[in-house]
Amino acid sequence: MKPLPAWTAPLRDWQQRALSAVCGNPSKDFLAMATPAAGKTRFALRVAHEFMTKQAAVRVLVVCPTNHLRTQWSEAAGKIGLQLDPTLTNDQPAEASDYHGAVVTYQQVCLAPEIFQRVCKSKKTLLIFDELHHAGDGKNWGKALRSAFDPAVFRLILSGTPFRSDNNPIPFIRYEHDESRADFAYGYTEAIRDNVCRPIVFPSYEGELSWLSDGREHQATFQDGLTFNRQRERLKTALLQDTWLGPVITDAHAQLTRLRKEEQSDAGGLIVCMDQDHARWVAELVARVTGTKAEVAVSDDPDASRTIEEFGTHKKQQWLVAVNMVSEGVDIPRLRVGVYGTNVITEMYFRQVVGRFVRMQDGLPKPQRAWLYLPKDPVLVHYAKQIKAERDHVLEEITPAGQRDLFGRVTVSTNEYVPLMAVARMDSLIGEDETRSEGDAAAVQEPAVSLYEQKQDLRDLHRLLVSAVSRTSGIDHRRLNAELIARTGSRVDQATVEQLKKRIQLLEKWKERGYDGKR
Repeated sequence: MKPLPAWTAPLRDWQQRALSAVCGNPSKDFLAMATPAAGKTRFALRVAHEFMTKQAAVRVLVVCPTNHLRTQWSEAAGKIGLQLDPTLTNDQPAEASDYHGAVVTYQQVCLAPEIFQRVCKSKKTLLIFDELHHAGDGKNWGKALRSAFDPAVFRLILSGTPFRSDNNPIPFIRYEHDESRADFAYGYTEAIRDNVCRPIVFPSYEGELSWLSDGREHQATFQDGLTFNRQRERLKTALLQDTWLGPVITDAHAQLTRLRKEEQSDAGGLIVCMDQDHARWVAELVARVTGTKAEVAVSDDPDASRTIEEFGTHKKQQWLVAVNMVSEGVDIPRLRVGVYGTNVITEMYFRQVVGRFVRMQDGLPKPQRAWLYLPKDPVLVHYAKQIKAERDHVLEEITPAGQRDLFGRVTVSTNEYVPLMAVARMDSLIGEDETRSEGDAAAVQEPAVSLYEQKQDLRDLHRLLVSAVSRTSGIDHRRLNAELIARTGSRVDQATVEQLKKRIQLLEKWKERGYDGKR
């Protein structure tokens, strides 16, 4: 094994501060929570370099979610002289002696934890967990990872979203009041301020939609209040109809064309889809409405990783269509425009998709903006508004856990569900004000917002918070609403803006500190 060369790559301020925090950490575990695209990989490699050069560790093992990321990690490490084997299998006791370590997947470890335990015991191993929330994907995964890596000398945990949509705990993470606690946090707002990440705008789309379910026809817009299952059917109807998704893609393509002409000649776009069949249909739709061929990367295609890699460097390719292969970890800095075409509505997934578009690039004019086009589904709009007002704290998942399956995918009633019709129309630009410079802010007035729109947004947030408080406290919705009426003097449908804000203030307090039951 060759000794590591001296570290020469520049570090951002947050990376240097995080490195100092690691060096002063008394525990064997360190959770670094940094917004997607902030540079977690370089930070982790700097930590690995520190441990290896000081001989605090003689081996580095990176654990990541996918095989594609194994290669990406190995290539990034190789650039600083750290040689990691991305092809290690469970048939091998350890990597070859000319490597400094290896990159493996969570699934791989959990299939044979005893193998990794033996190597960790025999060699001082530094662990780097990339997006460790995946360790809760299977009920026994957390147990297997603890068994495999308990002997490690240090465990560095990386995540932009260290929380899950189910109740499975994430191993090696410290919890306080049922929430994960980071040892170092670097938020989206800080990243924008430091020119590390781009501000992102969310064009949201309304529309008239109709579908068959449970033996009758339903009609609604995204503004209409519906039951959870009907909300999911409504969202799916929009995403399955070319009359709705087609105009959205057309607008997104126009934005991409403008960017490629005026700002960044190699700017690329990504459409995240529901499943593999949907992805192939969307690719055909892109070709039909834009006249542009879209590349498709789905997990059952053995060439998918190569497709992603080629798209990352191919300046002429404009659109990539995928399901979840590029939702997390995959680095394609030229992505500037996206379409959220999936019915997965967990906060974690949404934030990971956002992270694909916000990486700042050197040598381009500023401000560098990104766009993610999305349906005006109330849950997605809520997440978008949270990101607009992002701060450096980890948010708790707020959609009730019982409304998702183990993997965070939305459970939709399929009983005779048939999408019939959907017509899209552009409705609002969430985050538009974030993209203005300080000089522009005074010159451009905020558009007037109707009282109805104000109340609608507040009621959407109110509904989500009631569900979150009910879930964490065990108190049913009826009792919570009765208490809110008593404290604010009005039912939610009759409340003024100020009364709605007071309700939301109470709910946020209960969500953070627990229901107090005191007036």
